[in-house]
Amino acid sequence: MTETENTGKPFDDIRALIETMPQLDAEKTQNICDEAISLGRGLRPIGRLKAPLALISAWQDLRSPQLARPLIAVFAGTHGVAAQLGYEDIISASNARVASLTEGQAAVRGIAGELGSAYKVYEFGLDYPSEDFTQGESLSERECAAAIAFGMEVVAEGADVIVLGAAGLGAATAAAAINIALYGGAANYWAGGEGAEDRIKAVEKGIEVHRGQISDPLDVLRIFGGREIAGLIGAILAARHQHIPVLLDGYVSCTAAAILHSIDPATIDHCIASHISAEPAHDALLSRLGLTPVVDLGVNIGDGTGGGLALAILKAASAGLMSLKV
Repeated sequence: MTETENTGKPFDDIRALIETMPQLDAEKTQNICDEAISLGRGLRPIGRLKAPLALISAWQDLRSPQLARPLIAVFAGTHGVAAQLGYEDIISASNARVASLTEGQAAVRGIAGELGSAYKVYEFGLDYPSEDFTQGESLSERECAAAIAFGMEVVAEGADVIVLGAAGLGAATAAAAINIALYGGAANYWAGGEGAEDRIKAVEKGIEVHRGQISDPLDVLRIFGGREIAGLIGAILAARHQHIPVLLDGYVSCTAAAILHSIDPATIDHCIASHISAEPAHDALLSRLGLTPVVDLGVNIGDGTGGGLALAILKAASAGLMSLKV
């Protein structure tokens, strides 16, 4: 099928955006890589960083990567399944988590300031949790499409590169369920880790409840995902249409990319894995997406911290390339 038949359903516009996304000339990326090597007189001064920098340059349609106006965007929502994880009041807990990012002592804020990066937290209905997917479908198609549309607004910030992080309460549990629905496997594989017993049980129950109902990656998203995961998909799609490269942060943002990758692997050609987190299944997910992380620092949070650190390294390497051209 080369063209989506418009059925009047909310997801029709999303599928149309996927089908009309701009493509990248692979030869252009290779030429930029070759130039990086030649500038170093064969010494490869930036090592394997030449690949992500070349990808950034190619999508920006520039000879050198432009990292002057980065944005670190953190998407936050409240998942109903968080009630299965021991929280007495998931709305209060979700608001407290976001407050720590906007007003508290969050490392990502300091990193953004040091880099001269814009930093913004996008709130996806913190006081209106998605449904608990162990009881029913997380979102309706209309709710899901609306969250995707809201996520697209990230491109309005005028950034030349975007780091996408996530801080949704229960988001890692939703991500694990999504990955099982997409790739198969056991809950302790995708949701494992220290102290993850409640998460594993919730994922197992959710998968069993919805067994046989999943026929499409966007259905996987609305059944198990929350508003901020849908928003991340919108941001990735909008960035693609605006030729803005994306640095994916942790397990949750990479899971959003996995939804798109399952529809068409080319949808994430403009995305770079910024780092590999301490989330046990993150490595397995990156392998399925065919992404190589820029750094591996053992960062165990997905709120943009690892993405900001990777961005710092890429900015420094880009400056090194520029000095070779002088």
